[in-house]
Order: sequence, then C-alpha cells, then structure tokens
Amino acid sequence: MATLYELADNYKKLMDYANDTLENDDVDEDTLQMLIDSLDAIQDSMESKIENIGKFIKNLEGDIEAFKAEEKRLHNRRKTMENKVERLKTYTKEMLELAGKEKIRAGIFNVRLQKNNPSVVILDESKIPEQYRIKQPDKIANAEILKALKAGQTVAGATLAPESKHIRFS
Repeated sequence: MATLYELADNYKKLMDYANDTLENDDVDEDTLQMLIDSLDAIQDSMESKIENIGKFIKNLEGDIEAFKAEEKRLHNRRKTMENKVERLKTYTKEMLELAGKEKIRAGIFNVRLQKNNPSVVILDESKIPEQYRIKQPDKIANAEILKALKAGQTVAGATLAPESKHIRFS
C-alpha cells in the first residue's frame, strides 16, 4: 500500500497532468472521466490514511494522558512516603533529645544526633550588600512583546513570526 507521501505526490502530479490536459480543447469524455476517477481514488486513499493517522494519534494521546495520571499518582505516593520518613526522623530525634541521649544502638542501626553545619538565614534581602549578590541575566518578556507587536507597536530587535499552520485532529 502506498504511503501518505506517495499518495500526496501522486495526487499533485495527477492534478498537474489534469490541468495541462484540460487546457487542450480536444479532451475526450473517457480521458476526463479517467482523470476524475483517478483523483477520487487517490483522495479516498489519502482520507483513509489520514483517518488511520488520526486514530493512531488519539491512541498515543490517550496513552500520554494515562502516563501523566500514573506519574501524578506515583509522585503523590512518593511525597507521602517522603513525608512519613521525615515525620519518623523528627519523632526519633525528639525522643532522643527528650531522653538526653546523643547516640543509641538499635538492633542493626547505630543512631546518633549530629550537629548541622552553620547556615545563613536572610532577615532582610534589601540590606544585603552588593558584594554578596549574584547578578542574573535579563529575561525577555515574550508575552509583552507579542502584545505590543499585535497592537501595531514597533519593538526593536523583534518581529511577529509569519503565520503558520498546525494540524488538529478533532
């Protein structure tokens, strides 16, 4: 069976041939009917191919949605487990502190309280001197540029992209 590319190419070639043939006034009915039948047959084949592509896309989109739902379910389950681990660690730490113990042998585990490394707490960002700041590169506001260009304004260094098309199966 021909591919969609081959069908589209054949359709274009046959249309070009038909246009060339129809420019001649001496086209007989049989030739005209053969051209029409051939174009209809290619059109039907293209429609069938595109329908099958559409069905395949819908199946893939369904799979993608199922994967997203499963990812979300697994993410939520993982977060629940991570929270449980943190609660159990906090509980154990608090109980060791309450008992006044720094370390304990618990079966196969050696558990101990360990001091954290010093860390910084920022109280007021506006008072931090420049020498302790990291410059970030500018970020371009594409949505604002698009809005201005659509409103007919000129934005140096930017222009509207030419209109393009995308395929939609509904």
